[in-house]
Amino acid sequence: MSVFKATRKHYNAGGVHPTTDPDNPRSQFAVDRYETHLRKLIRPGMRALDLGCNAGRFTFAMEDMGAIATGIDFAEIPLLHAKKVAQKRKSRCQFNIGNIAALPYKEKSFDLALLPQNNIYLSYQMLENLSVQLKRILSGKGMFVVIMHDELVKRAGEEALPERYDVQTGLIGGSKTIPDKGTYAYPTYFWTIAFAKYIIEKHLALEEIEQVEENRFMLVFRNKKRNGVQ
Repeated sequence: MSVFKATRKHYNAGGVHPTTDPDNPRSQFAVDRYETHLRKLIRPGMRALDLGCNAGRFTFAMEDMGAIATGIDFAEIPLLHAKKVAQKRKSRCQFNIGNIAALPYKEKSFDLALLPQNNIYLSYQMLENLSVQLKRILSGKGMFVVIMHDELVKRAGEEALPERYDVQTGLIGGSKTIPDKGTYAYPTYFWTIAFAKYIIEKHLALEEIEQVEENRFMLVFRNKKRNGVQ
């Protein structure tokens, strides 16, 4: 069973948590945290993609900011909920089933792609693969926005840190138990700002790193030409 299929079972079993449900006020804190920063990037009519959208918390938020928003996720249960919320709100948001290993979009389909703290579920190779795809599906000068933690800041002072993860892939842990549901594959990966910057900059140009809170950062990359080559 692939990593994506195994992890999808976890998300479907977990369903929609109140803190990720765009129809629940308890989920608003995440959007509020980044709203000011995202509003500086999003323009009316901009085509925006929410990568790993779950139930659409950030997808709907980007629509509220004026974007034509699309969310993609590999878990059916959260996506079904997102579609119901869209009907209830009379939203134009689109929600697609799929995974970020093979995005089902044509060249220059989006002006902005958002990865809101989902890099923790991607290996180093997965993020590079995503960056290559985004170079194709983003418009000229389109943006890739990554919201992330830095594990070195989070784990400062832990002496056993080098034994905690696979240095080739970044893998930290591989499973998680959901009460009354069982234990499911749930791989998470060790990321730092430096690692993300190094990998993504192979394909997209870094424009800005903004510190939102003590250990929350927003990295903005552009699909710019380099040395005359797109």
